[in-house]
Amino acid sequence: MTKWNNFNDAEDQMSYELVPHKTIAKVVMLIKKGGYVTSEFPDGYATKSDSTGNVYLAGEFVVLNGEYENRKIWSYIGLHSDNPRYGEIGRSTIKAMLNSAYSIHPKDNSSDAVKQREIKSFADLDNLEFVAEITINDKGKSPKNEIKTIITPDHPKYTEYMDSRNSKVKVKINYNQSKPERKSEKFISDEIPF
Repeated sequence: MTKWNNFNDAEDQMSYELVPHKTIAKVVMLIKKGGYVTSEFPDGYATKSDSTGNVYLAGEFVVLNGEYENRKIWSYIGLHSDNPRYGEIGRSTIKAMLNSAYSIHPKDNSSDAVKQREIKSFADLDNLEFVAEITINDKGKSPKNEIKTIITPDHPKYTEYMDSRNSKVKVKINYNQSKPERKSEKFISDEIPF
């Protein structure tokens, strides 16, 4: 008898309930490379939606510790759309991620802080650890978790969460692996299928 005939020693199934609204947690961001390349986005990390034309980073955020350790949240970081505000909100989000990851106070404009807020490419954001607030978006077909607010050093709970150092993800997904091309499939929606 193999493990595929006897399931008595199988682990109990995982919970798929949403992380409660406004939960603060230390997370790591993994970016799914979308392959959209332009002179403005040359590294292939950006994704472009065929249905809306919006360009974004497809982020998978993994909770690093605590009650919801290893839970995943999928959120987009806007880079470009017909509405210029979309990209500016994305830039603000990335700035807050860098502030959180490197313990930079948002008002710190010292030369060190300025340098740490500069990246060579979006690859520098892949595997970035920071503190975030997980919310529930109940618009659409079914409620889902998302990350819209990044917790920076000026927040009273920042140190409590950022200082939890046993924060290595048990299983990381390598989105940079080459995959066979599928030319017949087109991305048609901004909705996350999970």
